[in-house]
Parts: sequence; structure tokens; C-alpha cells
Amino acid sequence: MKEFGLYIHIPFCVSKCYYCNFNSFAVNQALKERYLFALHKEIELLAEKYSPQIKSIFIGGGTPTILEGAQIAKILDKCYQNFDIKEDIEITIEANPGTVDKEKLTLIKKAGVNRLSFGVQSFNDKMLEKIGRIHTAQEAINNYYLAKEVGFNNISLDLIFALPEQSLEDWQKTLLQACKLKPNHLSTYNLKIEEDTPFYQMLNKGELNPISEELDLEMYNFTKNLLESKGYQQYEISNFAHRGYESEHNQVYWKNETYLSLGAGAHFYDGVGRGYNYSSLEEYCLSIEEGRLPVEDYQSLTKEDEIEETMMLGLRLIKGIGLKEFKDRFGASIYDIYNDELNKFSQQKLIIIANDRIALTWQGILLANQVLAEFILT
Repeated sequence: MKEFGLYIHIPFCVSKCYYCNFNSFAVNQALKERYLFALHKEIELLAEKYSPQIKSIFIGGGTPTILEGAQIAKILDKCYQNFDIKEDIEITIEANPGTVDKEKLTLIKKAGVNRLSFGVQSFNDKMLEKIGRIHTAQEAINNYYLAKEVGFNNISLDLIFALPEQSLEDWQKTLLQACKLKPNHLSTYNLKIEEDTPFYQMLNKGELNPISEELDLEMYNFTKNLLESKGYQQYEISNFAHRGYESEHNQVYWKNETYLSLGAGAHFYDGVGRGYNYSSLEEYCLSIEEGRLPVEDYQSLTKEDEIEETMMLGLRLIKGIGLKEFKDRFGASIYDIYNDELNKFSQQKLIIIANDRIALTWQGILLANQVLAEFILT
């Protein structure tokens, strides 16, 4: 039986944040009920096709905690009824401050959720307002302590730096406040202004003042130094954790392992190819109502595709890629395929090759996009 991670997409939000390009929509009661009915049916269809063993579950969005606790519990119950779910797996839900209370947290914990990922983004109320968040810094702090009170002991905070007009001091205050809470895990992302976002439109109109690349780099350096001084270990370019609290589900992606997905617009990799579901809620629901999996596109991967993706994803991990694991997976030495690139980057001190592993150096991490692009074969 093949093992998969499982991603479940809940596309509803109270309102769209200005930086967000994820597949999300304003919540509508009738549409929400139709969507959840379709999601339950998709679980059955997916089980019929793959008979999967599930090794991690991540419920993302959108804002999954916009659902009632009982609705989240029913989704997980349906998964347990239809999939072979390994014991004691990590089950994460993304939670937005302002959309949880004690009753909801208690219900989802009882349903099996054992890891929370709070989308805090900033502890500065003015900055939160500027980026379109619906909560205050105090609400985020209160929700964090409420989750601890309910019994969650594996909590991650998502933070964003390099926000428009953000100062280094502002980011330092946000990060220090996050450290005061002592979460087990921190994801710190620098803002990328994507197309199809309000920020992108504002940028084109000259209404947005992005910070400089130099300040962005200064913020990233501060992040690494502060978090390591507080006992966190960096295990991926944007992720830090106390030992043993690294995200199991996200490592499925970075190790280029197989995962299935449920929900509108969700992407999956089944070991043969990559695909994604219809983003349109209407097309997604209609496909399932007609008894079909809602896959909009699916592309089989060549061996070269898989090698490229394994390199580009695996080198995001601080420990990098194991030489033996690579050879076992692809039947060829990494040097047979990338000898010139590895020699060049090793001489430039952008990668380190030691203990039968290849990893980016700190300088390599700072130039990660340029370095990773060199591993494209096709």
C-alpha cells in the first residue's frame, strides 16, 4: 500500500488579504454547504482510485477555521472511514486569529487535530490593517494562549517580513513578541508580491512602497540569528523549529514524496504525475456531483522532471539531499547528472558536500533562486 500525505483545501475567507493569491472566496452559507457535501464525496472517489495509506494531514485555505468545529470534525471522520490512516500522524489545521474560540478548539482537538498553524503575520496592529488582516495583535496572543489552555502543545506561527514600508525595528518587535510566546515552530516568509493580488494592483498604480532588497536581507539575517539564539533550529529556508517539532507534512513536499489533495484548486503528486483540481467552486462541485474526480489538469512526469524537482525542493532543506537516497531513488549518482554544477557551486562556496549529503551554504541560501534554477535539466 502506497503512503501519501493528504492536503485538504477549505477555500473560504472572511475577506481576502492584500498579499494573498491562494484560491479563496468570501464565505457564502449555501455555497459552503454544497462545497462540504462535494468534499465528502471527493474523499470517497479518491479512496476508490488510490486506496491510500495516509501519513500526514494538512487542512489549509483560505481559512479552514471559518468552518464550525463540527464541520471540521466530520471531514476528518470521513477521512478515517475511507482511508488507511497511520497511527499518531501529524494532523495540522491553519487557524486565523479571530476565527477560533474555546469550543471550536476543543472540538477539533477531539477530532484528531494535534497541530495548529496560526496565521499571525505581524504583531503590529497598523501593519495588520495595511495588509488586510481582520484580527489584532492582542487577538492573536489571546488565541495562542487559548489553544495552549485547550491542550495543544504543537503550535506554529506564520509571520511575514519585508512588508511595504516595514522597518527593521518593526520586524524585530514582531519576531521578539513571537519568541515570547515560545511556539514550537515558526514560519517566516518574506513578502513576494504576486499577480492577481490587491498589492500587485497597488504596485502597478504606484500606491505601494516596497522595501529595498538590502533591508529584506537584513531582516532575514536578523531572523536566523535571533531564532537560533532562542533555541530554534532552521531546517528549511523559511522554517524554524524546536527539535522534534519540524512540520512532517511540509517535509513530504520538500522531500518530493507523494501526496494527495482534496478541495478546489488543490495540487497533488501521486508518484506518476502532478495535477490539480478545478479552482472554480462551480466546476469543482459539478464534477463531483457527476461522479468524477474534479481534476482540471494532470501531467505525467519523466525521470528528468522528478530529478529536477527533487533537487529544487530538497535543497530548500538545511540538511539538503542524501547522496545514497538520491542514487537509490533514481539509479544514478547525483554526480553523473550534475557534476559540472556541483563542482562550480562547491568552488563558489554556495553548496557544501559533506557526510554523504549536498546542502546549500548560508551564502547559497541567500542566492537560492539563482542556484536552484541551475538544476533544471529540460
